[in-house]
Amino acid sequence: MFLNLLTDRQKQSFLALATKTVMADGEVVPRENVTLNVRVAEMGGNVKAPPDEIYGAPNFDVFDTPLSQMIVVLELLVIAYSDEEYHEDEKPIIHELVEKFGISKEHYELFESWAKRQSPLSVEGWNFITEVKSMNGE
Repeated sequence: MFLNLLTDRQKQSFLALATKTVMADGEVVPRENVTLNVRVAEMGGNVKAPPDEIYGAPNFDVFDTPLSQMIVVLELLVIAYSDEEYHEDEKPIIHELVEKFGISKEHYELFESWAKRQSPLSVEGWNFITEVKSMNGE
């Protein structure tokens, strides 16, 4: 939803964090894939996550503005809630960002509340789009 506001390099690191979040609980369910695919499409469809950031240490430093930090946390929370369960193995990834970025507990709770509402809408919207595409033979 807001990923177009990130730089190309930030998009790459975001995708690495998103992939890491989706894989954290050891099971990638279809809703998580849909939500991740929506995010990739929003970023232009040609973003590649650096493998060393997926399987190694995340690159937090690339998110060097309060806006980019807020976007990353919001979007990762949407991904985390896409399967209707913010899994215990996903929380450390996002909580590390929240701590590193100095996001207050109050802001985090607002972000989390928004993500819980936004995530099912994101999946629903993508389903609308894929339905129209299939009807038009795309």
